[in-house]
Amino acid sequence: MSNDADLEYGPTPPGAEYEHTDIDPGIGYRFGIWLAVSMVIGAAIVYGTYTFLERRGDAADAAARRFPLAQGVSQDPPAPRLQTQPFKDVMQLKAEQRAQLTSYGWVDKANGVVHIPIDRAMALTLERGLPARPGGSSAPTMVVQDSSAGRTAAPR
Repeated sequence: MSNDADLEYGPTPPGAEYEHTDIDPGIGYRFGIWLAVSMVIGAAIVYGTYTFLERRGDAADAAARRFPLAQGVSQDPPAPRLQTQPFKDVMQLKAEQRAQLTSYGWVDKANGVVHIPIDRAMALTLERGLPARPGGSSAPTMVVQDSSAGRTAAPR
């Protein structure tokens, strides 16, 4: 079988530095240069657009900080507000409760109702005893049972 398909390009001239069936090197170089130039132009367009939008956003933010009501943004949102520091709020609540449980104070001064420290209240309850119903028995009348339907109370 002869190699007739290669003959359509013609013979390679003597002293050729490249294969003549390949692309002309000048065309390849020009393509590479135009590709690099178009990449630089594309990068410049993207960078310019980013810079433009960033400046525009900064200007809008500055205007919103200067005139918050003109932008429709108020300083404080309407109630109920989210807690900004929930752990601090819980600690403050527990400190207030602890202070009330360990101090003396008026609940209703007009009617003579006071609160006393919890330790003193427990000691007074032990001294005086718990109130009981007249004629009642000390045995429980209901028993709590576990069943397949959950906890139930049954008469004793």
